[in-house]
Amino acid sequence: MRTALFCILSFALASTIATAKDADKAARPVDSSASPCAPIAFLVGGTWHGQVPPGPNGQKVEIESKADWTANHQGIRFDSTFVIDGKRSPYASGMYAWNPAKKQLVVLYSDSEGSLADGAITIKNDVLVHDFSVTEKDGKISKIQARVTPQGPNAYLNEIYQWKHGHWEKLVSVHYERAA
Repeated sequence: MRTALFCILSFALASTIATAKDADKAARPVDSSASPCAPIAFLVGGTWHGQVPPGPNGQKVEIESKADWTANHQGIRFDSTFVIDGKRSPYASGMYAWNPAKKQLVVLYSDSEGSLADGAITIKNDVLVHDFSVTEKDGKISKIQARVTPQGPNAYLNEIYQWKHGHWEKLVSVHYERAA
C-alpha cells in the first residue's frame, strides 16, 4: 500500500513539475530566427490574399492562406482556401518542418481532391524552391515546383511549374499580400 501511494505521489509531483516547466516555456517568447524554419517564418501571421487568373467562366478567383507555428514550435502549419465569386472552398492543408536526417526543410500537404504533396525546399538566390511530388487520388504522380520569392515582410510571389516534356512549364504566378 505504501509503495502504491508513493508511486502515485511521485507521479503527481513529476506531472506538476513537468506542467510547470511547460507553462514556463509557453510564457517565454520564441526567437524564430534560431529555428531551422526561419526562412519560411515570414509566412506566419495574418491572412495572405492572392489573385489567381479568372476561372473558366471568367469568375473572380482569389486564394487565401493562413500559417501559424505548430504548438511545439517545430514546424509551420498552413491552410489555403479558394474564394470564387465570394464563395469559400477549402483547398489545401499542410505543414512545413525541418527534417534532421535530410538537413532540409520539407513540406507536406493534402488538397480538397484527395491528392498528397510532399517534397523539400532549397534556397536559391533568396527564392524558396519547393520541389515536390503530387500524388493524385488515382495514384498518378506529377513533379511540381513552386518558387516562392519574398517581397518584403508583407508580400511574396509564388510561381508554380510542372515538369512536362523534359522541362519546367509555368502553370501560374500568384502575388500574395498579407492582411492583418
